[in-house]
Amino acid sequence: MLLSDKVILILSPESWGDNHVSKHHYALELAKRNNKVYFLNPTQVQVGDQIDVISDGLFVINYKLKIRGLNRLPLSFRKTFQNHYAKKLMKIIKHNIDILWSFEPYSFQYSSIFGSPLAIYHPVDIHKTKVEKEIGKLSHVIFGSSDRILNRFSEFDKPKLKVNHGLSDNFLNPTKLKKSFIVNPDKKNIGLIGNLHYPFLDCDTLSYIIKNNSQVDFYFIGPFGSSNLSNSLNNKEFVEFLNSVSNVYLLGSKPSKDLPSYLFELDLFLICYTGDKNIDEMANPHKMLEYLSTGKPIVSHYIDEYRQYKDLICMANDNKDLPDLFSLVINNLDDYYLSHLVYKRQNIAQNNTYSLQIDRIEKFLFNLFQNNEF
Repeated sequence: MLLSDKVILILSPESWGDNHVSKHHYALELAKRNNKVYFLNPTQVQVGDQIDVISDGLFVINYKLKIRGLNRLPLSFRKTFQNHYAKKLMKIIKHNIDILWSFEPYSFQYSSIFGSPLAIYHPVDIHKTKVEKEIGKLSHVIFGSSDRILNRFSEFDKPKLKVNHGLSDNFLNPTKLKKSFIVNPDKKNIGLIGNLHYPFLDCDTLSYIIKNNSQVDFYFIGPFGSSNLSNSLNNKEFVEFLNSVSNVYLLGSKPSKDLPSYLFELDLFLICYTGDKNIDEMANPHKMLEYLSTGKPIVSHYIDEYRQYKDLICMANDNKDLPDLFSLVINNLDDYYLSHLVYKRQNIAQNNTYSLQIDRIEKFLFNLFQNNEF
């Protein structure tokens, strides 16, 4: 099956906005291939039904949910309500759906109600809800960004494909910012991208590293308030701490297209989630490929999908060892900038662009359709 000239409905757990993660990037890349892509924002109670044009071939749909708690009902009852909402969406879209591509299990477990020849379930996060088994069972194929995600669906005898996160083309040829944001160019400058209210952020370890490394500056890029990624405001005390120390700079959200320019100016990247305890959830953070694309050193907690690259990623198996590992790397930074290490990091990223991931998915689907496997 070719992934071009199709009408594709994407179901995302995160709304469209300034902060782009995998769901947004897939939508953008698919639209480049002459598809009509409809990106469905999570259901809301405060907005009316509307459709916004993002770019040529890419549309974002908001729709109002009038009934809460549908997923507490048995699937047979849910199907009635989901069928009602599907018909509403079809009236907005005004096209038959060729592919239903769902990154979340909450909205429409009965994928057949859209009448699409192909229903894909593509979790890139761990969703701890009983309804996820239902969408897995009722979809035609399952994609996942890690072995640990796909293993959750081992009971279902249907085609599965591991697809790593992707890299936006913007990261292949970064340009310098017109004006540098670096405050102290003579210091080492550490970068961290992500939502500061993310529940798996290891605030204690990160606070310790910041307190004990006053000789370097830390730059946080990403939301530290309500955003399209989340309305939850976890880690409030940690954000207050970050605002109180002199070697931390909160840059806020930046447009996805500008991120490569920001990463270009940093010396080292730090990933500090509870990866030693939440191995499944942190098995493959989206930001890893963006960091790797720079070729620069990375200090991180344990990440299962990159366990074979410990020569390229400085990885602590236990988060209690992260502060010492960070000190080791920052004090010997030149050793981690050797040309062959830089090349290998960049090569991993360049082999996982969103364009290449869609090519791989297209080949997988072509073989399935050719062999009539569903």
